[in-house]
Amino acid sequence: MDDNKKLHIVATALEVFFKYGYKRVSMNDIAETAGISRAGLYLYFKNKEEIFNAAIVRYGDILIEEIKKGLLSHKTTEDKILYAFEVWAIRNFDDSLHSPEYKEITDSSHQFARAAMNESYGKLETLLASLLEVSPAAASGIPPMRLAHLITGALRGFKSVAASSDELRHLIQDLLHFVFASH
Repeated sequence: MDDNKKLHIVATALEVFFKYGYKRVSMNDIAETAGISRAGLYLYFKNKEEIFNAAIVRYGDILIEEIKKGLLSHKTTEDKILYAFEVWAIRNFDDSLHSPEYKEITDSSHQFARAAMNESYGKLETLLASLLEVSPAAASGIPPMRLAHLITGALRGFKSVAASSDELRHLIQDLLHFVFASH
């Protein structure tokens, strides 16, 4: 199976899901937009759920790569983590509030997509844990991976209560000040 073709299908599906949401997109829509036959699409993915999950993971991977590239321009661990959350959640938060289609990709509530969301958040946690290993926060006695999990868990909760990207940013800043000030 051609990995480049599969990646192209996932990238195309991601665009289509962002535009129309999961429910309004059919396998025909994805195949047509990707420039392949529906039968060809089924050679790579058995159903729309599988493509949606792959799209969620791909989107998370894109964000992780962007975060990694931008980390060098931030000095403190706290600034680096805030930057990571800016890329991961804050900058597009208002879009997710006003677009159910966008929210499906960035914070899917579909039960079948839970594993894909957890995989993406797991990659974010691994990145954050690597930052926390060299931080004073690591001296708290909480292992860096556990602390990263706590912080991303709080982010997920904050996303459900924040009314705007500004409020989300302030909640995250307050959390990070608390985490780093207590050490």
